[in-house]
Order: sequence, then C-alpha cells, then structure tokens
Amino acid sequence: MNRLGLCALLGITLGTGCSGIPDASEASMEISRGMNYEEIFVMLSDYEMEREFRGDVTALQFCSGEDNDTEYVIVWFIGDQVEGVTQYHQEIPDDERCGWFFKEVDWAQAPDAVKTELYIE
Repeated sequence: MNRLGLCALLGITLGTGCSGIPDASEASMEISRGMNYEEIFVMLSDYEMEREFRGDVTALQFCSGEDNDTEYVIVWFIGDQVEGVTQYHQEIPDDERCGWFFKEVDWAQAPDAVKTELYIE
C-alpha cells in the first residue's frame, strides 16, 4: 500500500503521523486508469470531495490548499473504473475551505473516452 493510501486508511489528519495529507495534485499522481471507485474513495477520504453524474459517468472532484494556492482535481469514471484525471487551480477567499468552491463540472473538458461515452464533441 502506498503512503497516501496508508494515511487515508488510518484516517490520519493534518499535523499528525503522515505530516498532513499531500496536495491534491500530488495525490492525483497515485491514481491510475482502471482503478475502481472504492479504491479512489478510500484513498481520498481525507480530502473534501464532490460528485457529479451524467449517465454512466461520474466526475469526482477533490481539493487541497487555501487562498491563492488551491488545487482541484477531477477523477473521471466510466462505470466503476477510472478513465482519467484533470486538474485546475482557483483562488478562494482567505480562511475559507476549498470544498465550498468546487466549480460545476465542464463535461467538455473530460478525457476523450468520457466524451465519447457522453457523445460530446
């Protein structure tokens, strides 16, 4: 099990045994095409998350950071399997939680296989 998975499994939070959770972009490097939804959900359990659905496709967003250093990652699923990962940065107001500022998913920015599944050009 990787470090990120171990920290998530143990439920260790910022400032304890694992020196906090990695940035969202760092965590996204541990996500591979073909992983299943449950694996990803457990791996990301210490992050704020939001899901949007369209047909058989799920876009799971998670975030980290604060103020002008806030990272957002979208994990794209077809059915139960990861198809790809995208990310964006966004400035948020001081002392606010990143999870309050998730953008609405832009389905046209999804990986090609997801767009094909949704018939988006």
